[in-house]
Amino acid sequence: MRLKKWFGTATTAVLVSSLVLAGCGGNAKNEGSTANSTNSPSSSEGSASASKEVVTLKAYFPGDKPAGFDAVLQAVNDKLKKDNIGAALNINFMPWTDYGNAVSVKMSAGEEFDMYLDAPWLSMNQMIESKSLTELDAAVAARPELKASIPEEMWEYNKFGGKIMGIPLGTTQGQLYGVLIRKDLREKYGLPELKTLDDLEKFLYAVKENEKDIKPFVINGIKADKLPFILSNSANLAQDEVLEIGVNMFSYSIKDKKVIGQWESPTIADAYERVTKYYKDGIISKNIAQEQNAETLFKQGKYAATYYAADGVEGLKYSEMLKDGSDKLEIFIPNGEQAKPYTAYQQWNFLCIPTTSKHSDVTMDVVNWLSIKENHDLMEYGIQGKDWEPVGDSSYKALSGYTFPGYVLTWRPVLNRTPDTMMQDDKKWFDFSTKTSNFTLSPIAGFNFNAEKVKTEYAKITPLHDSIFLPLSQGLIPAAEGKKTMEDKMASLGGQKVIDEIQAQIDAVTSGK
Repeated sequence: MRLKKWFGTATTAVLVSSLVLAGCGGNAKNEGSTANSTNSPSSSEGSASASKEVVTLKAYFPGDKPAGFDAVLQAVNDKLKKDNIGAALNINFMPWTDYGNAVSVKMSAGEEFDMYLDAPWLSMNQMIESKSLTELDAAVAARPELKASIPEEMWEYNKFGGKIMGIPLGTTQGQLYGVLIRKDLREKYGLPELKTLDDLEKFLYAVKENEKDIKPFVINGIKADKLPFILSNSANLAQDEVLEIGVNMFSYSIKDKKVIGQWESPTIADAYERVTKYYKDGIISKNIAQEQNAETLFKQGKYAATYYAADGVEGLKYSEMLKDGSDKLEIFIPNGEQAKPYTAYQQWNFLCIPTTSKHSDVTMDVVNWLSIKENHDLMEYGIQGKDWEPVGDSSYKALSGYTFPGYVLTWRPVLNRTPDTMMQDDKKWFDFSTKTSNFTLSPIAGFNFNAEKVKTEYAKITPLHDSIFLPLSQGLIPAAEGKKTMEDKMASLGGQKVIDEIQAQIDAVTSGK
């Protein structure tokens, strides 16, 4: 789950996100591994050793201190002492608005602290460049519980210059998109479970024709650039044609290994035509360009369908709709039975150790200790019996308001639990997205665009995203007209130079594969 792009920046991810975003076929080397405490330095084994001197490790994380955190931290430190890890934690939370600058200042001033959250979209690349971060390859290799709690693909494709410069924090391995619909309405119209885009279309038009107070589909305008990928017959299939590359408006044609405008792709051309038709017919909210309240409107029952992503966050927004005991919601994933989306296994948050830390080994011992299920659960879900109780091996019931932001420290794909309030469909697809074997390795994995060489041209074409590309994806501008306008504008503003630079950087990444 790509969760938490900081400071209000959209994720996904990071926190979304993730809740974000991670050879061919994506072997699941660690799937099935539980990283439990079988050979850990936990409990009785540790207590038999000579007591270690306890050092206090200082950590900085973004966000507000969770309710009830002091009691949980005391329990964590008591357990660390009992297990003879030789450490206690001093965790400091800082407001999102101040976090990036404050941490950078502390690093520049040489302040001694032992761990913090960083990311490529914040200061991580600069910190690596200035040699302010500790390389962790050997330390990770020496800590089996940590190594086993994160899939090999996450380790491999989240390196920097071939080195592990931070512990990748994430739960999902790629992006899986779909549509959340009102199951009760589908059944009301006598329609079968949705399997295809044609089924979805019949449902949306049935709502339009039969309901006076419920409209068919709503999505926030800013997310509408995902519609061509959701409403295409090739959605989630990793077909050999078009691939998202993380650069707005552009895609990569796998067939001929060329960077192209996303609107040019023949693979998702059907989706642009479908979006145009839906907007014209009133299937998509007429207010889509300004829409920012899709979640609220759907929960109020004013719409029959909305956007869904299997990131462990999006679906939970609607759990309260099931508190009446009904199961009136269900999720439609295009090509769900054959889904095999491309992914680069990329994560968005990293736990980093500054080179100023005098306790990097002990810090890694704690990170390893947190990769053991009982310790992980203590920090992430709180005190068992007070803050939560287990529901099987992979779910939990919350008993208090304690909510730890796992994306800063404890997210481990094989240890994650889901709330017992998660709807059945959501859990099914979230669990799907946590397994590396359900994804296809992107041929351009490792590519991250650096616009420095073409920053003038890139700055000129960037406004086209909001002025033309997004309205085209929303259906406001008809497909044919929008595509031609994008072509003309790109050509006049130097867009080809940007394309050539993206192409050169991708070629550099793929040349050694």
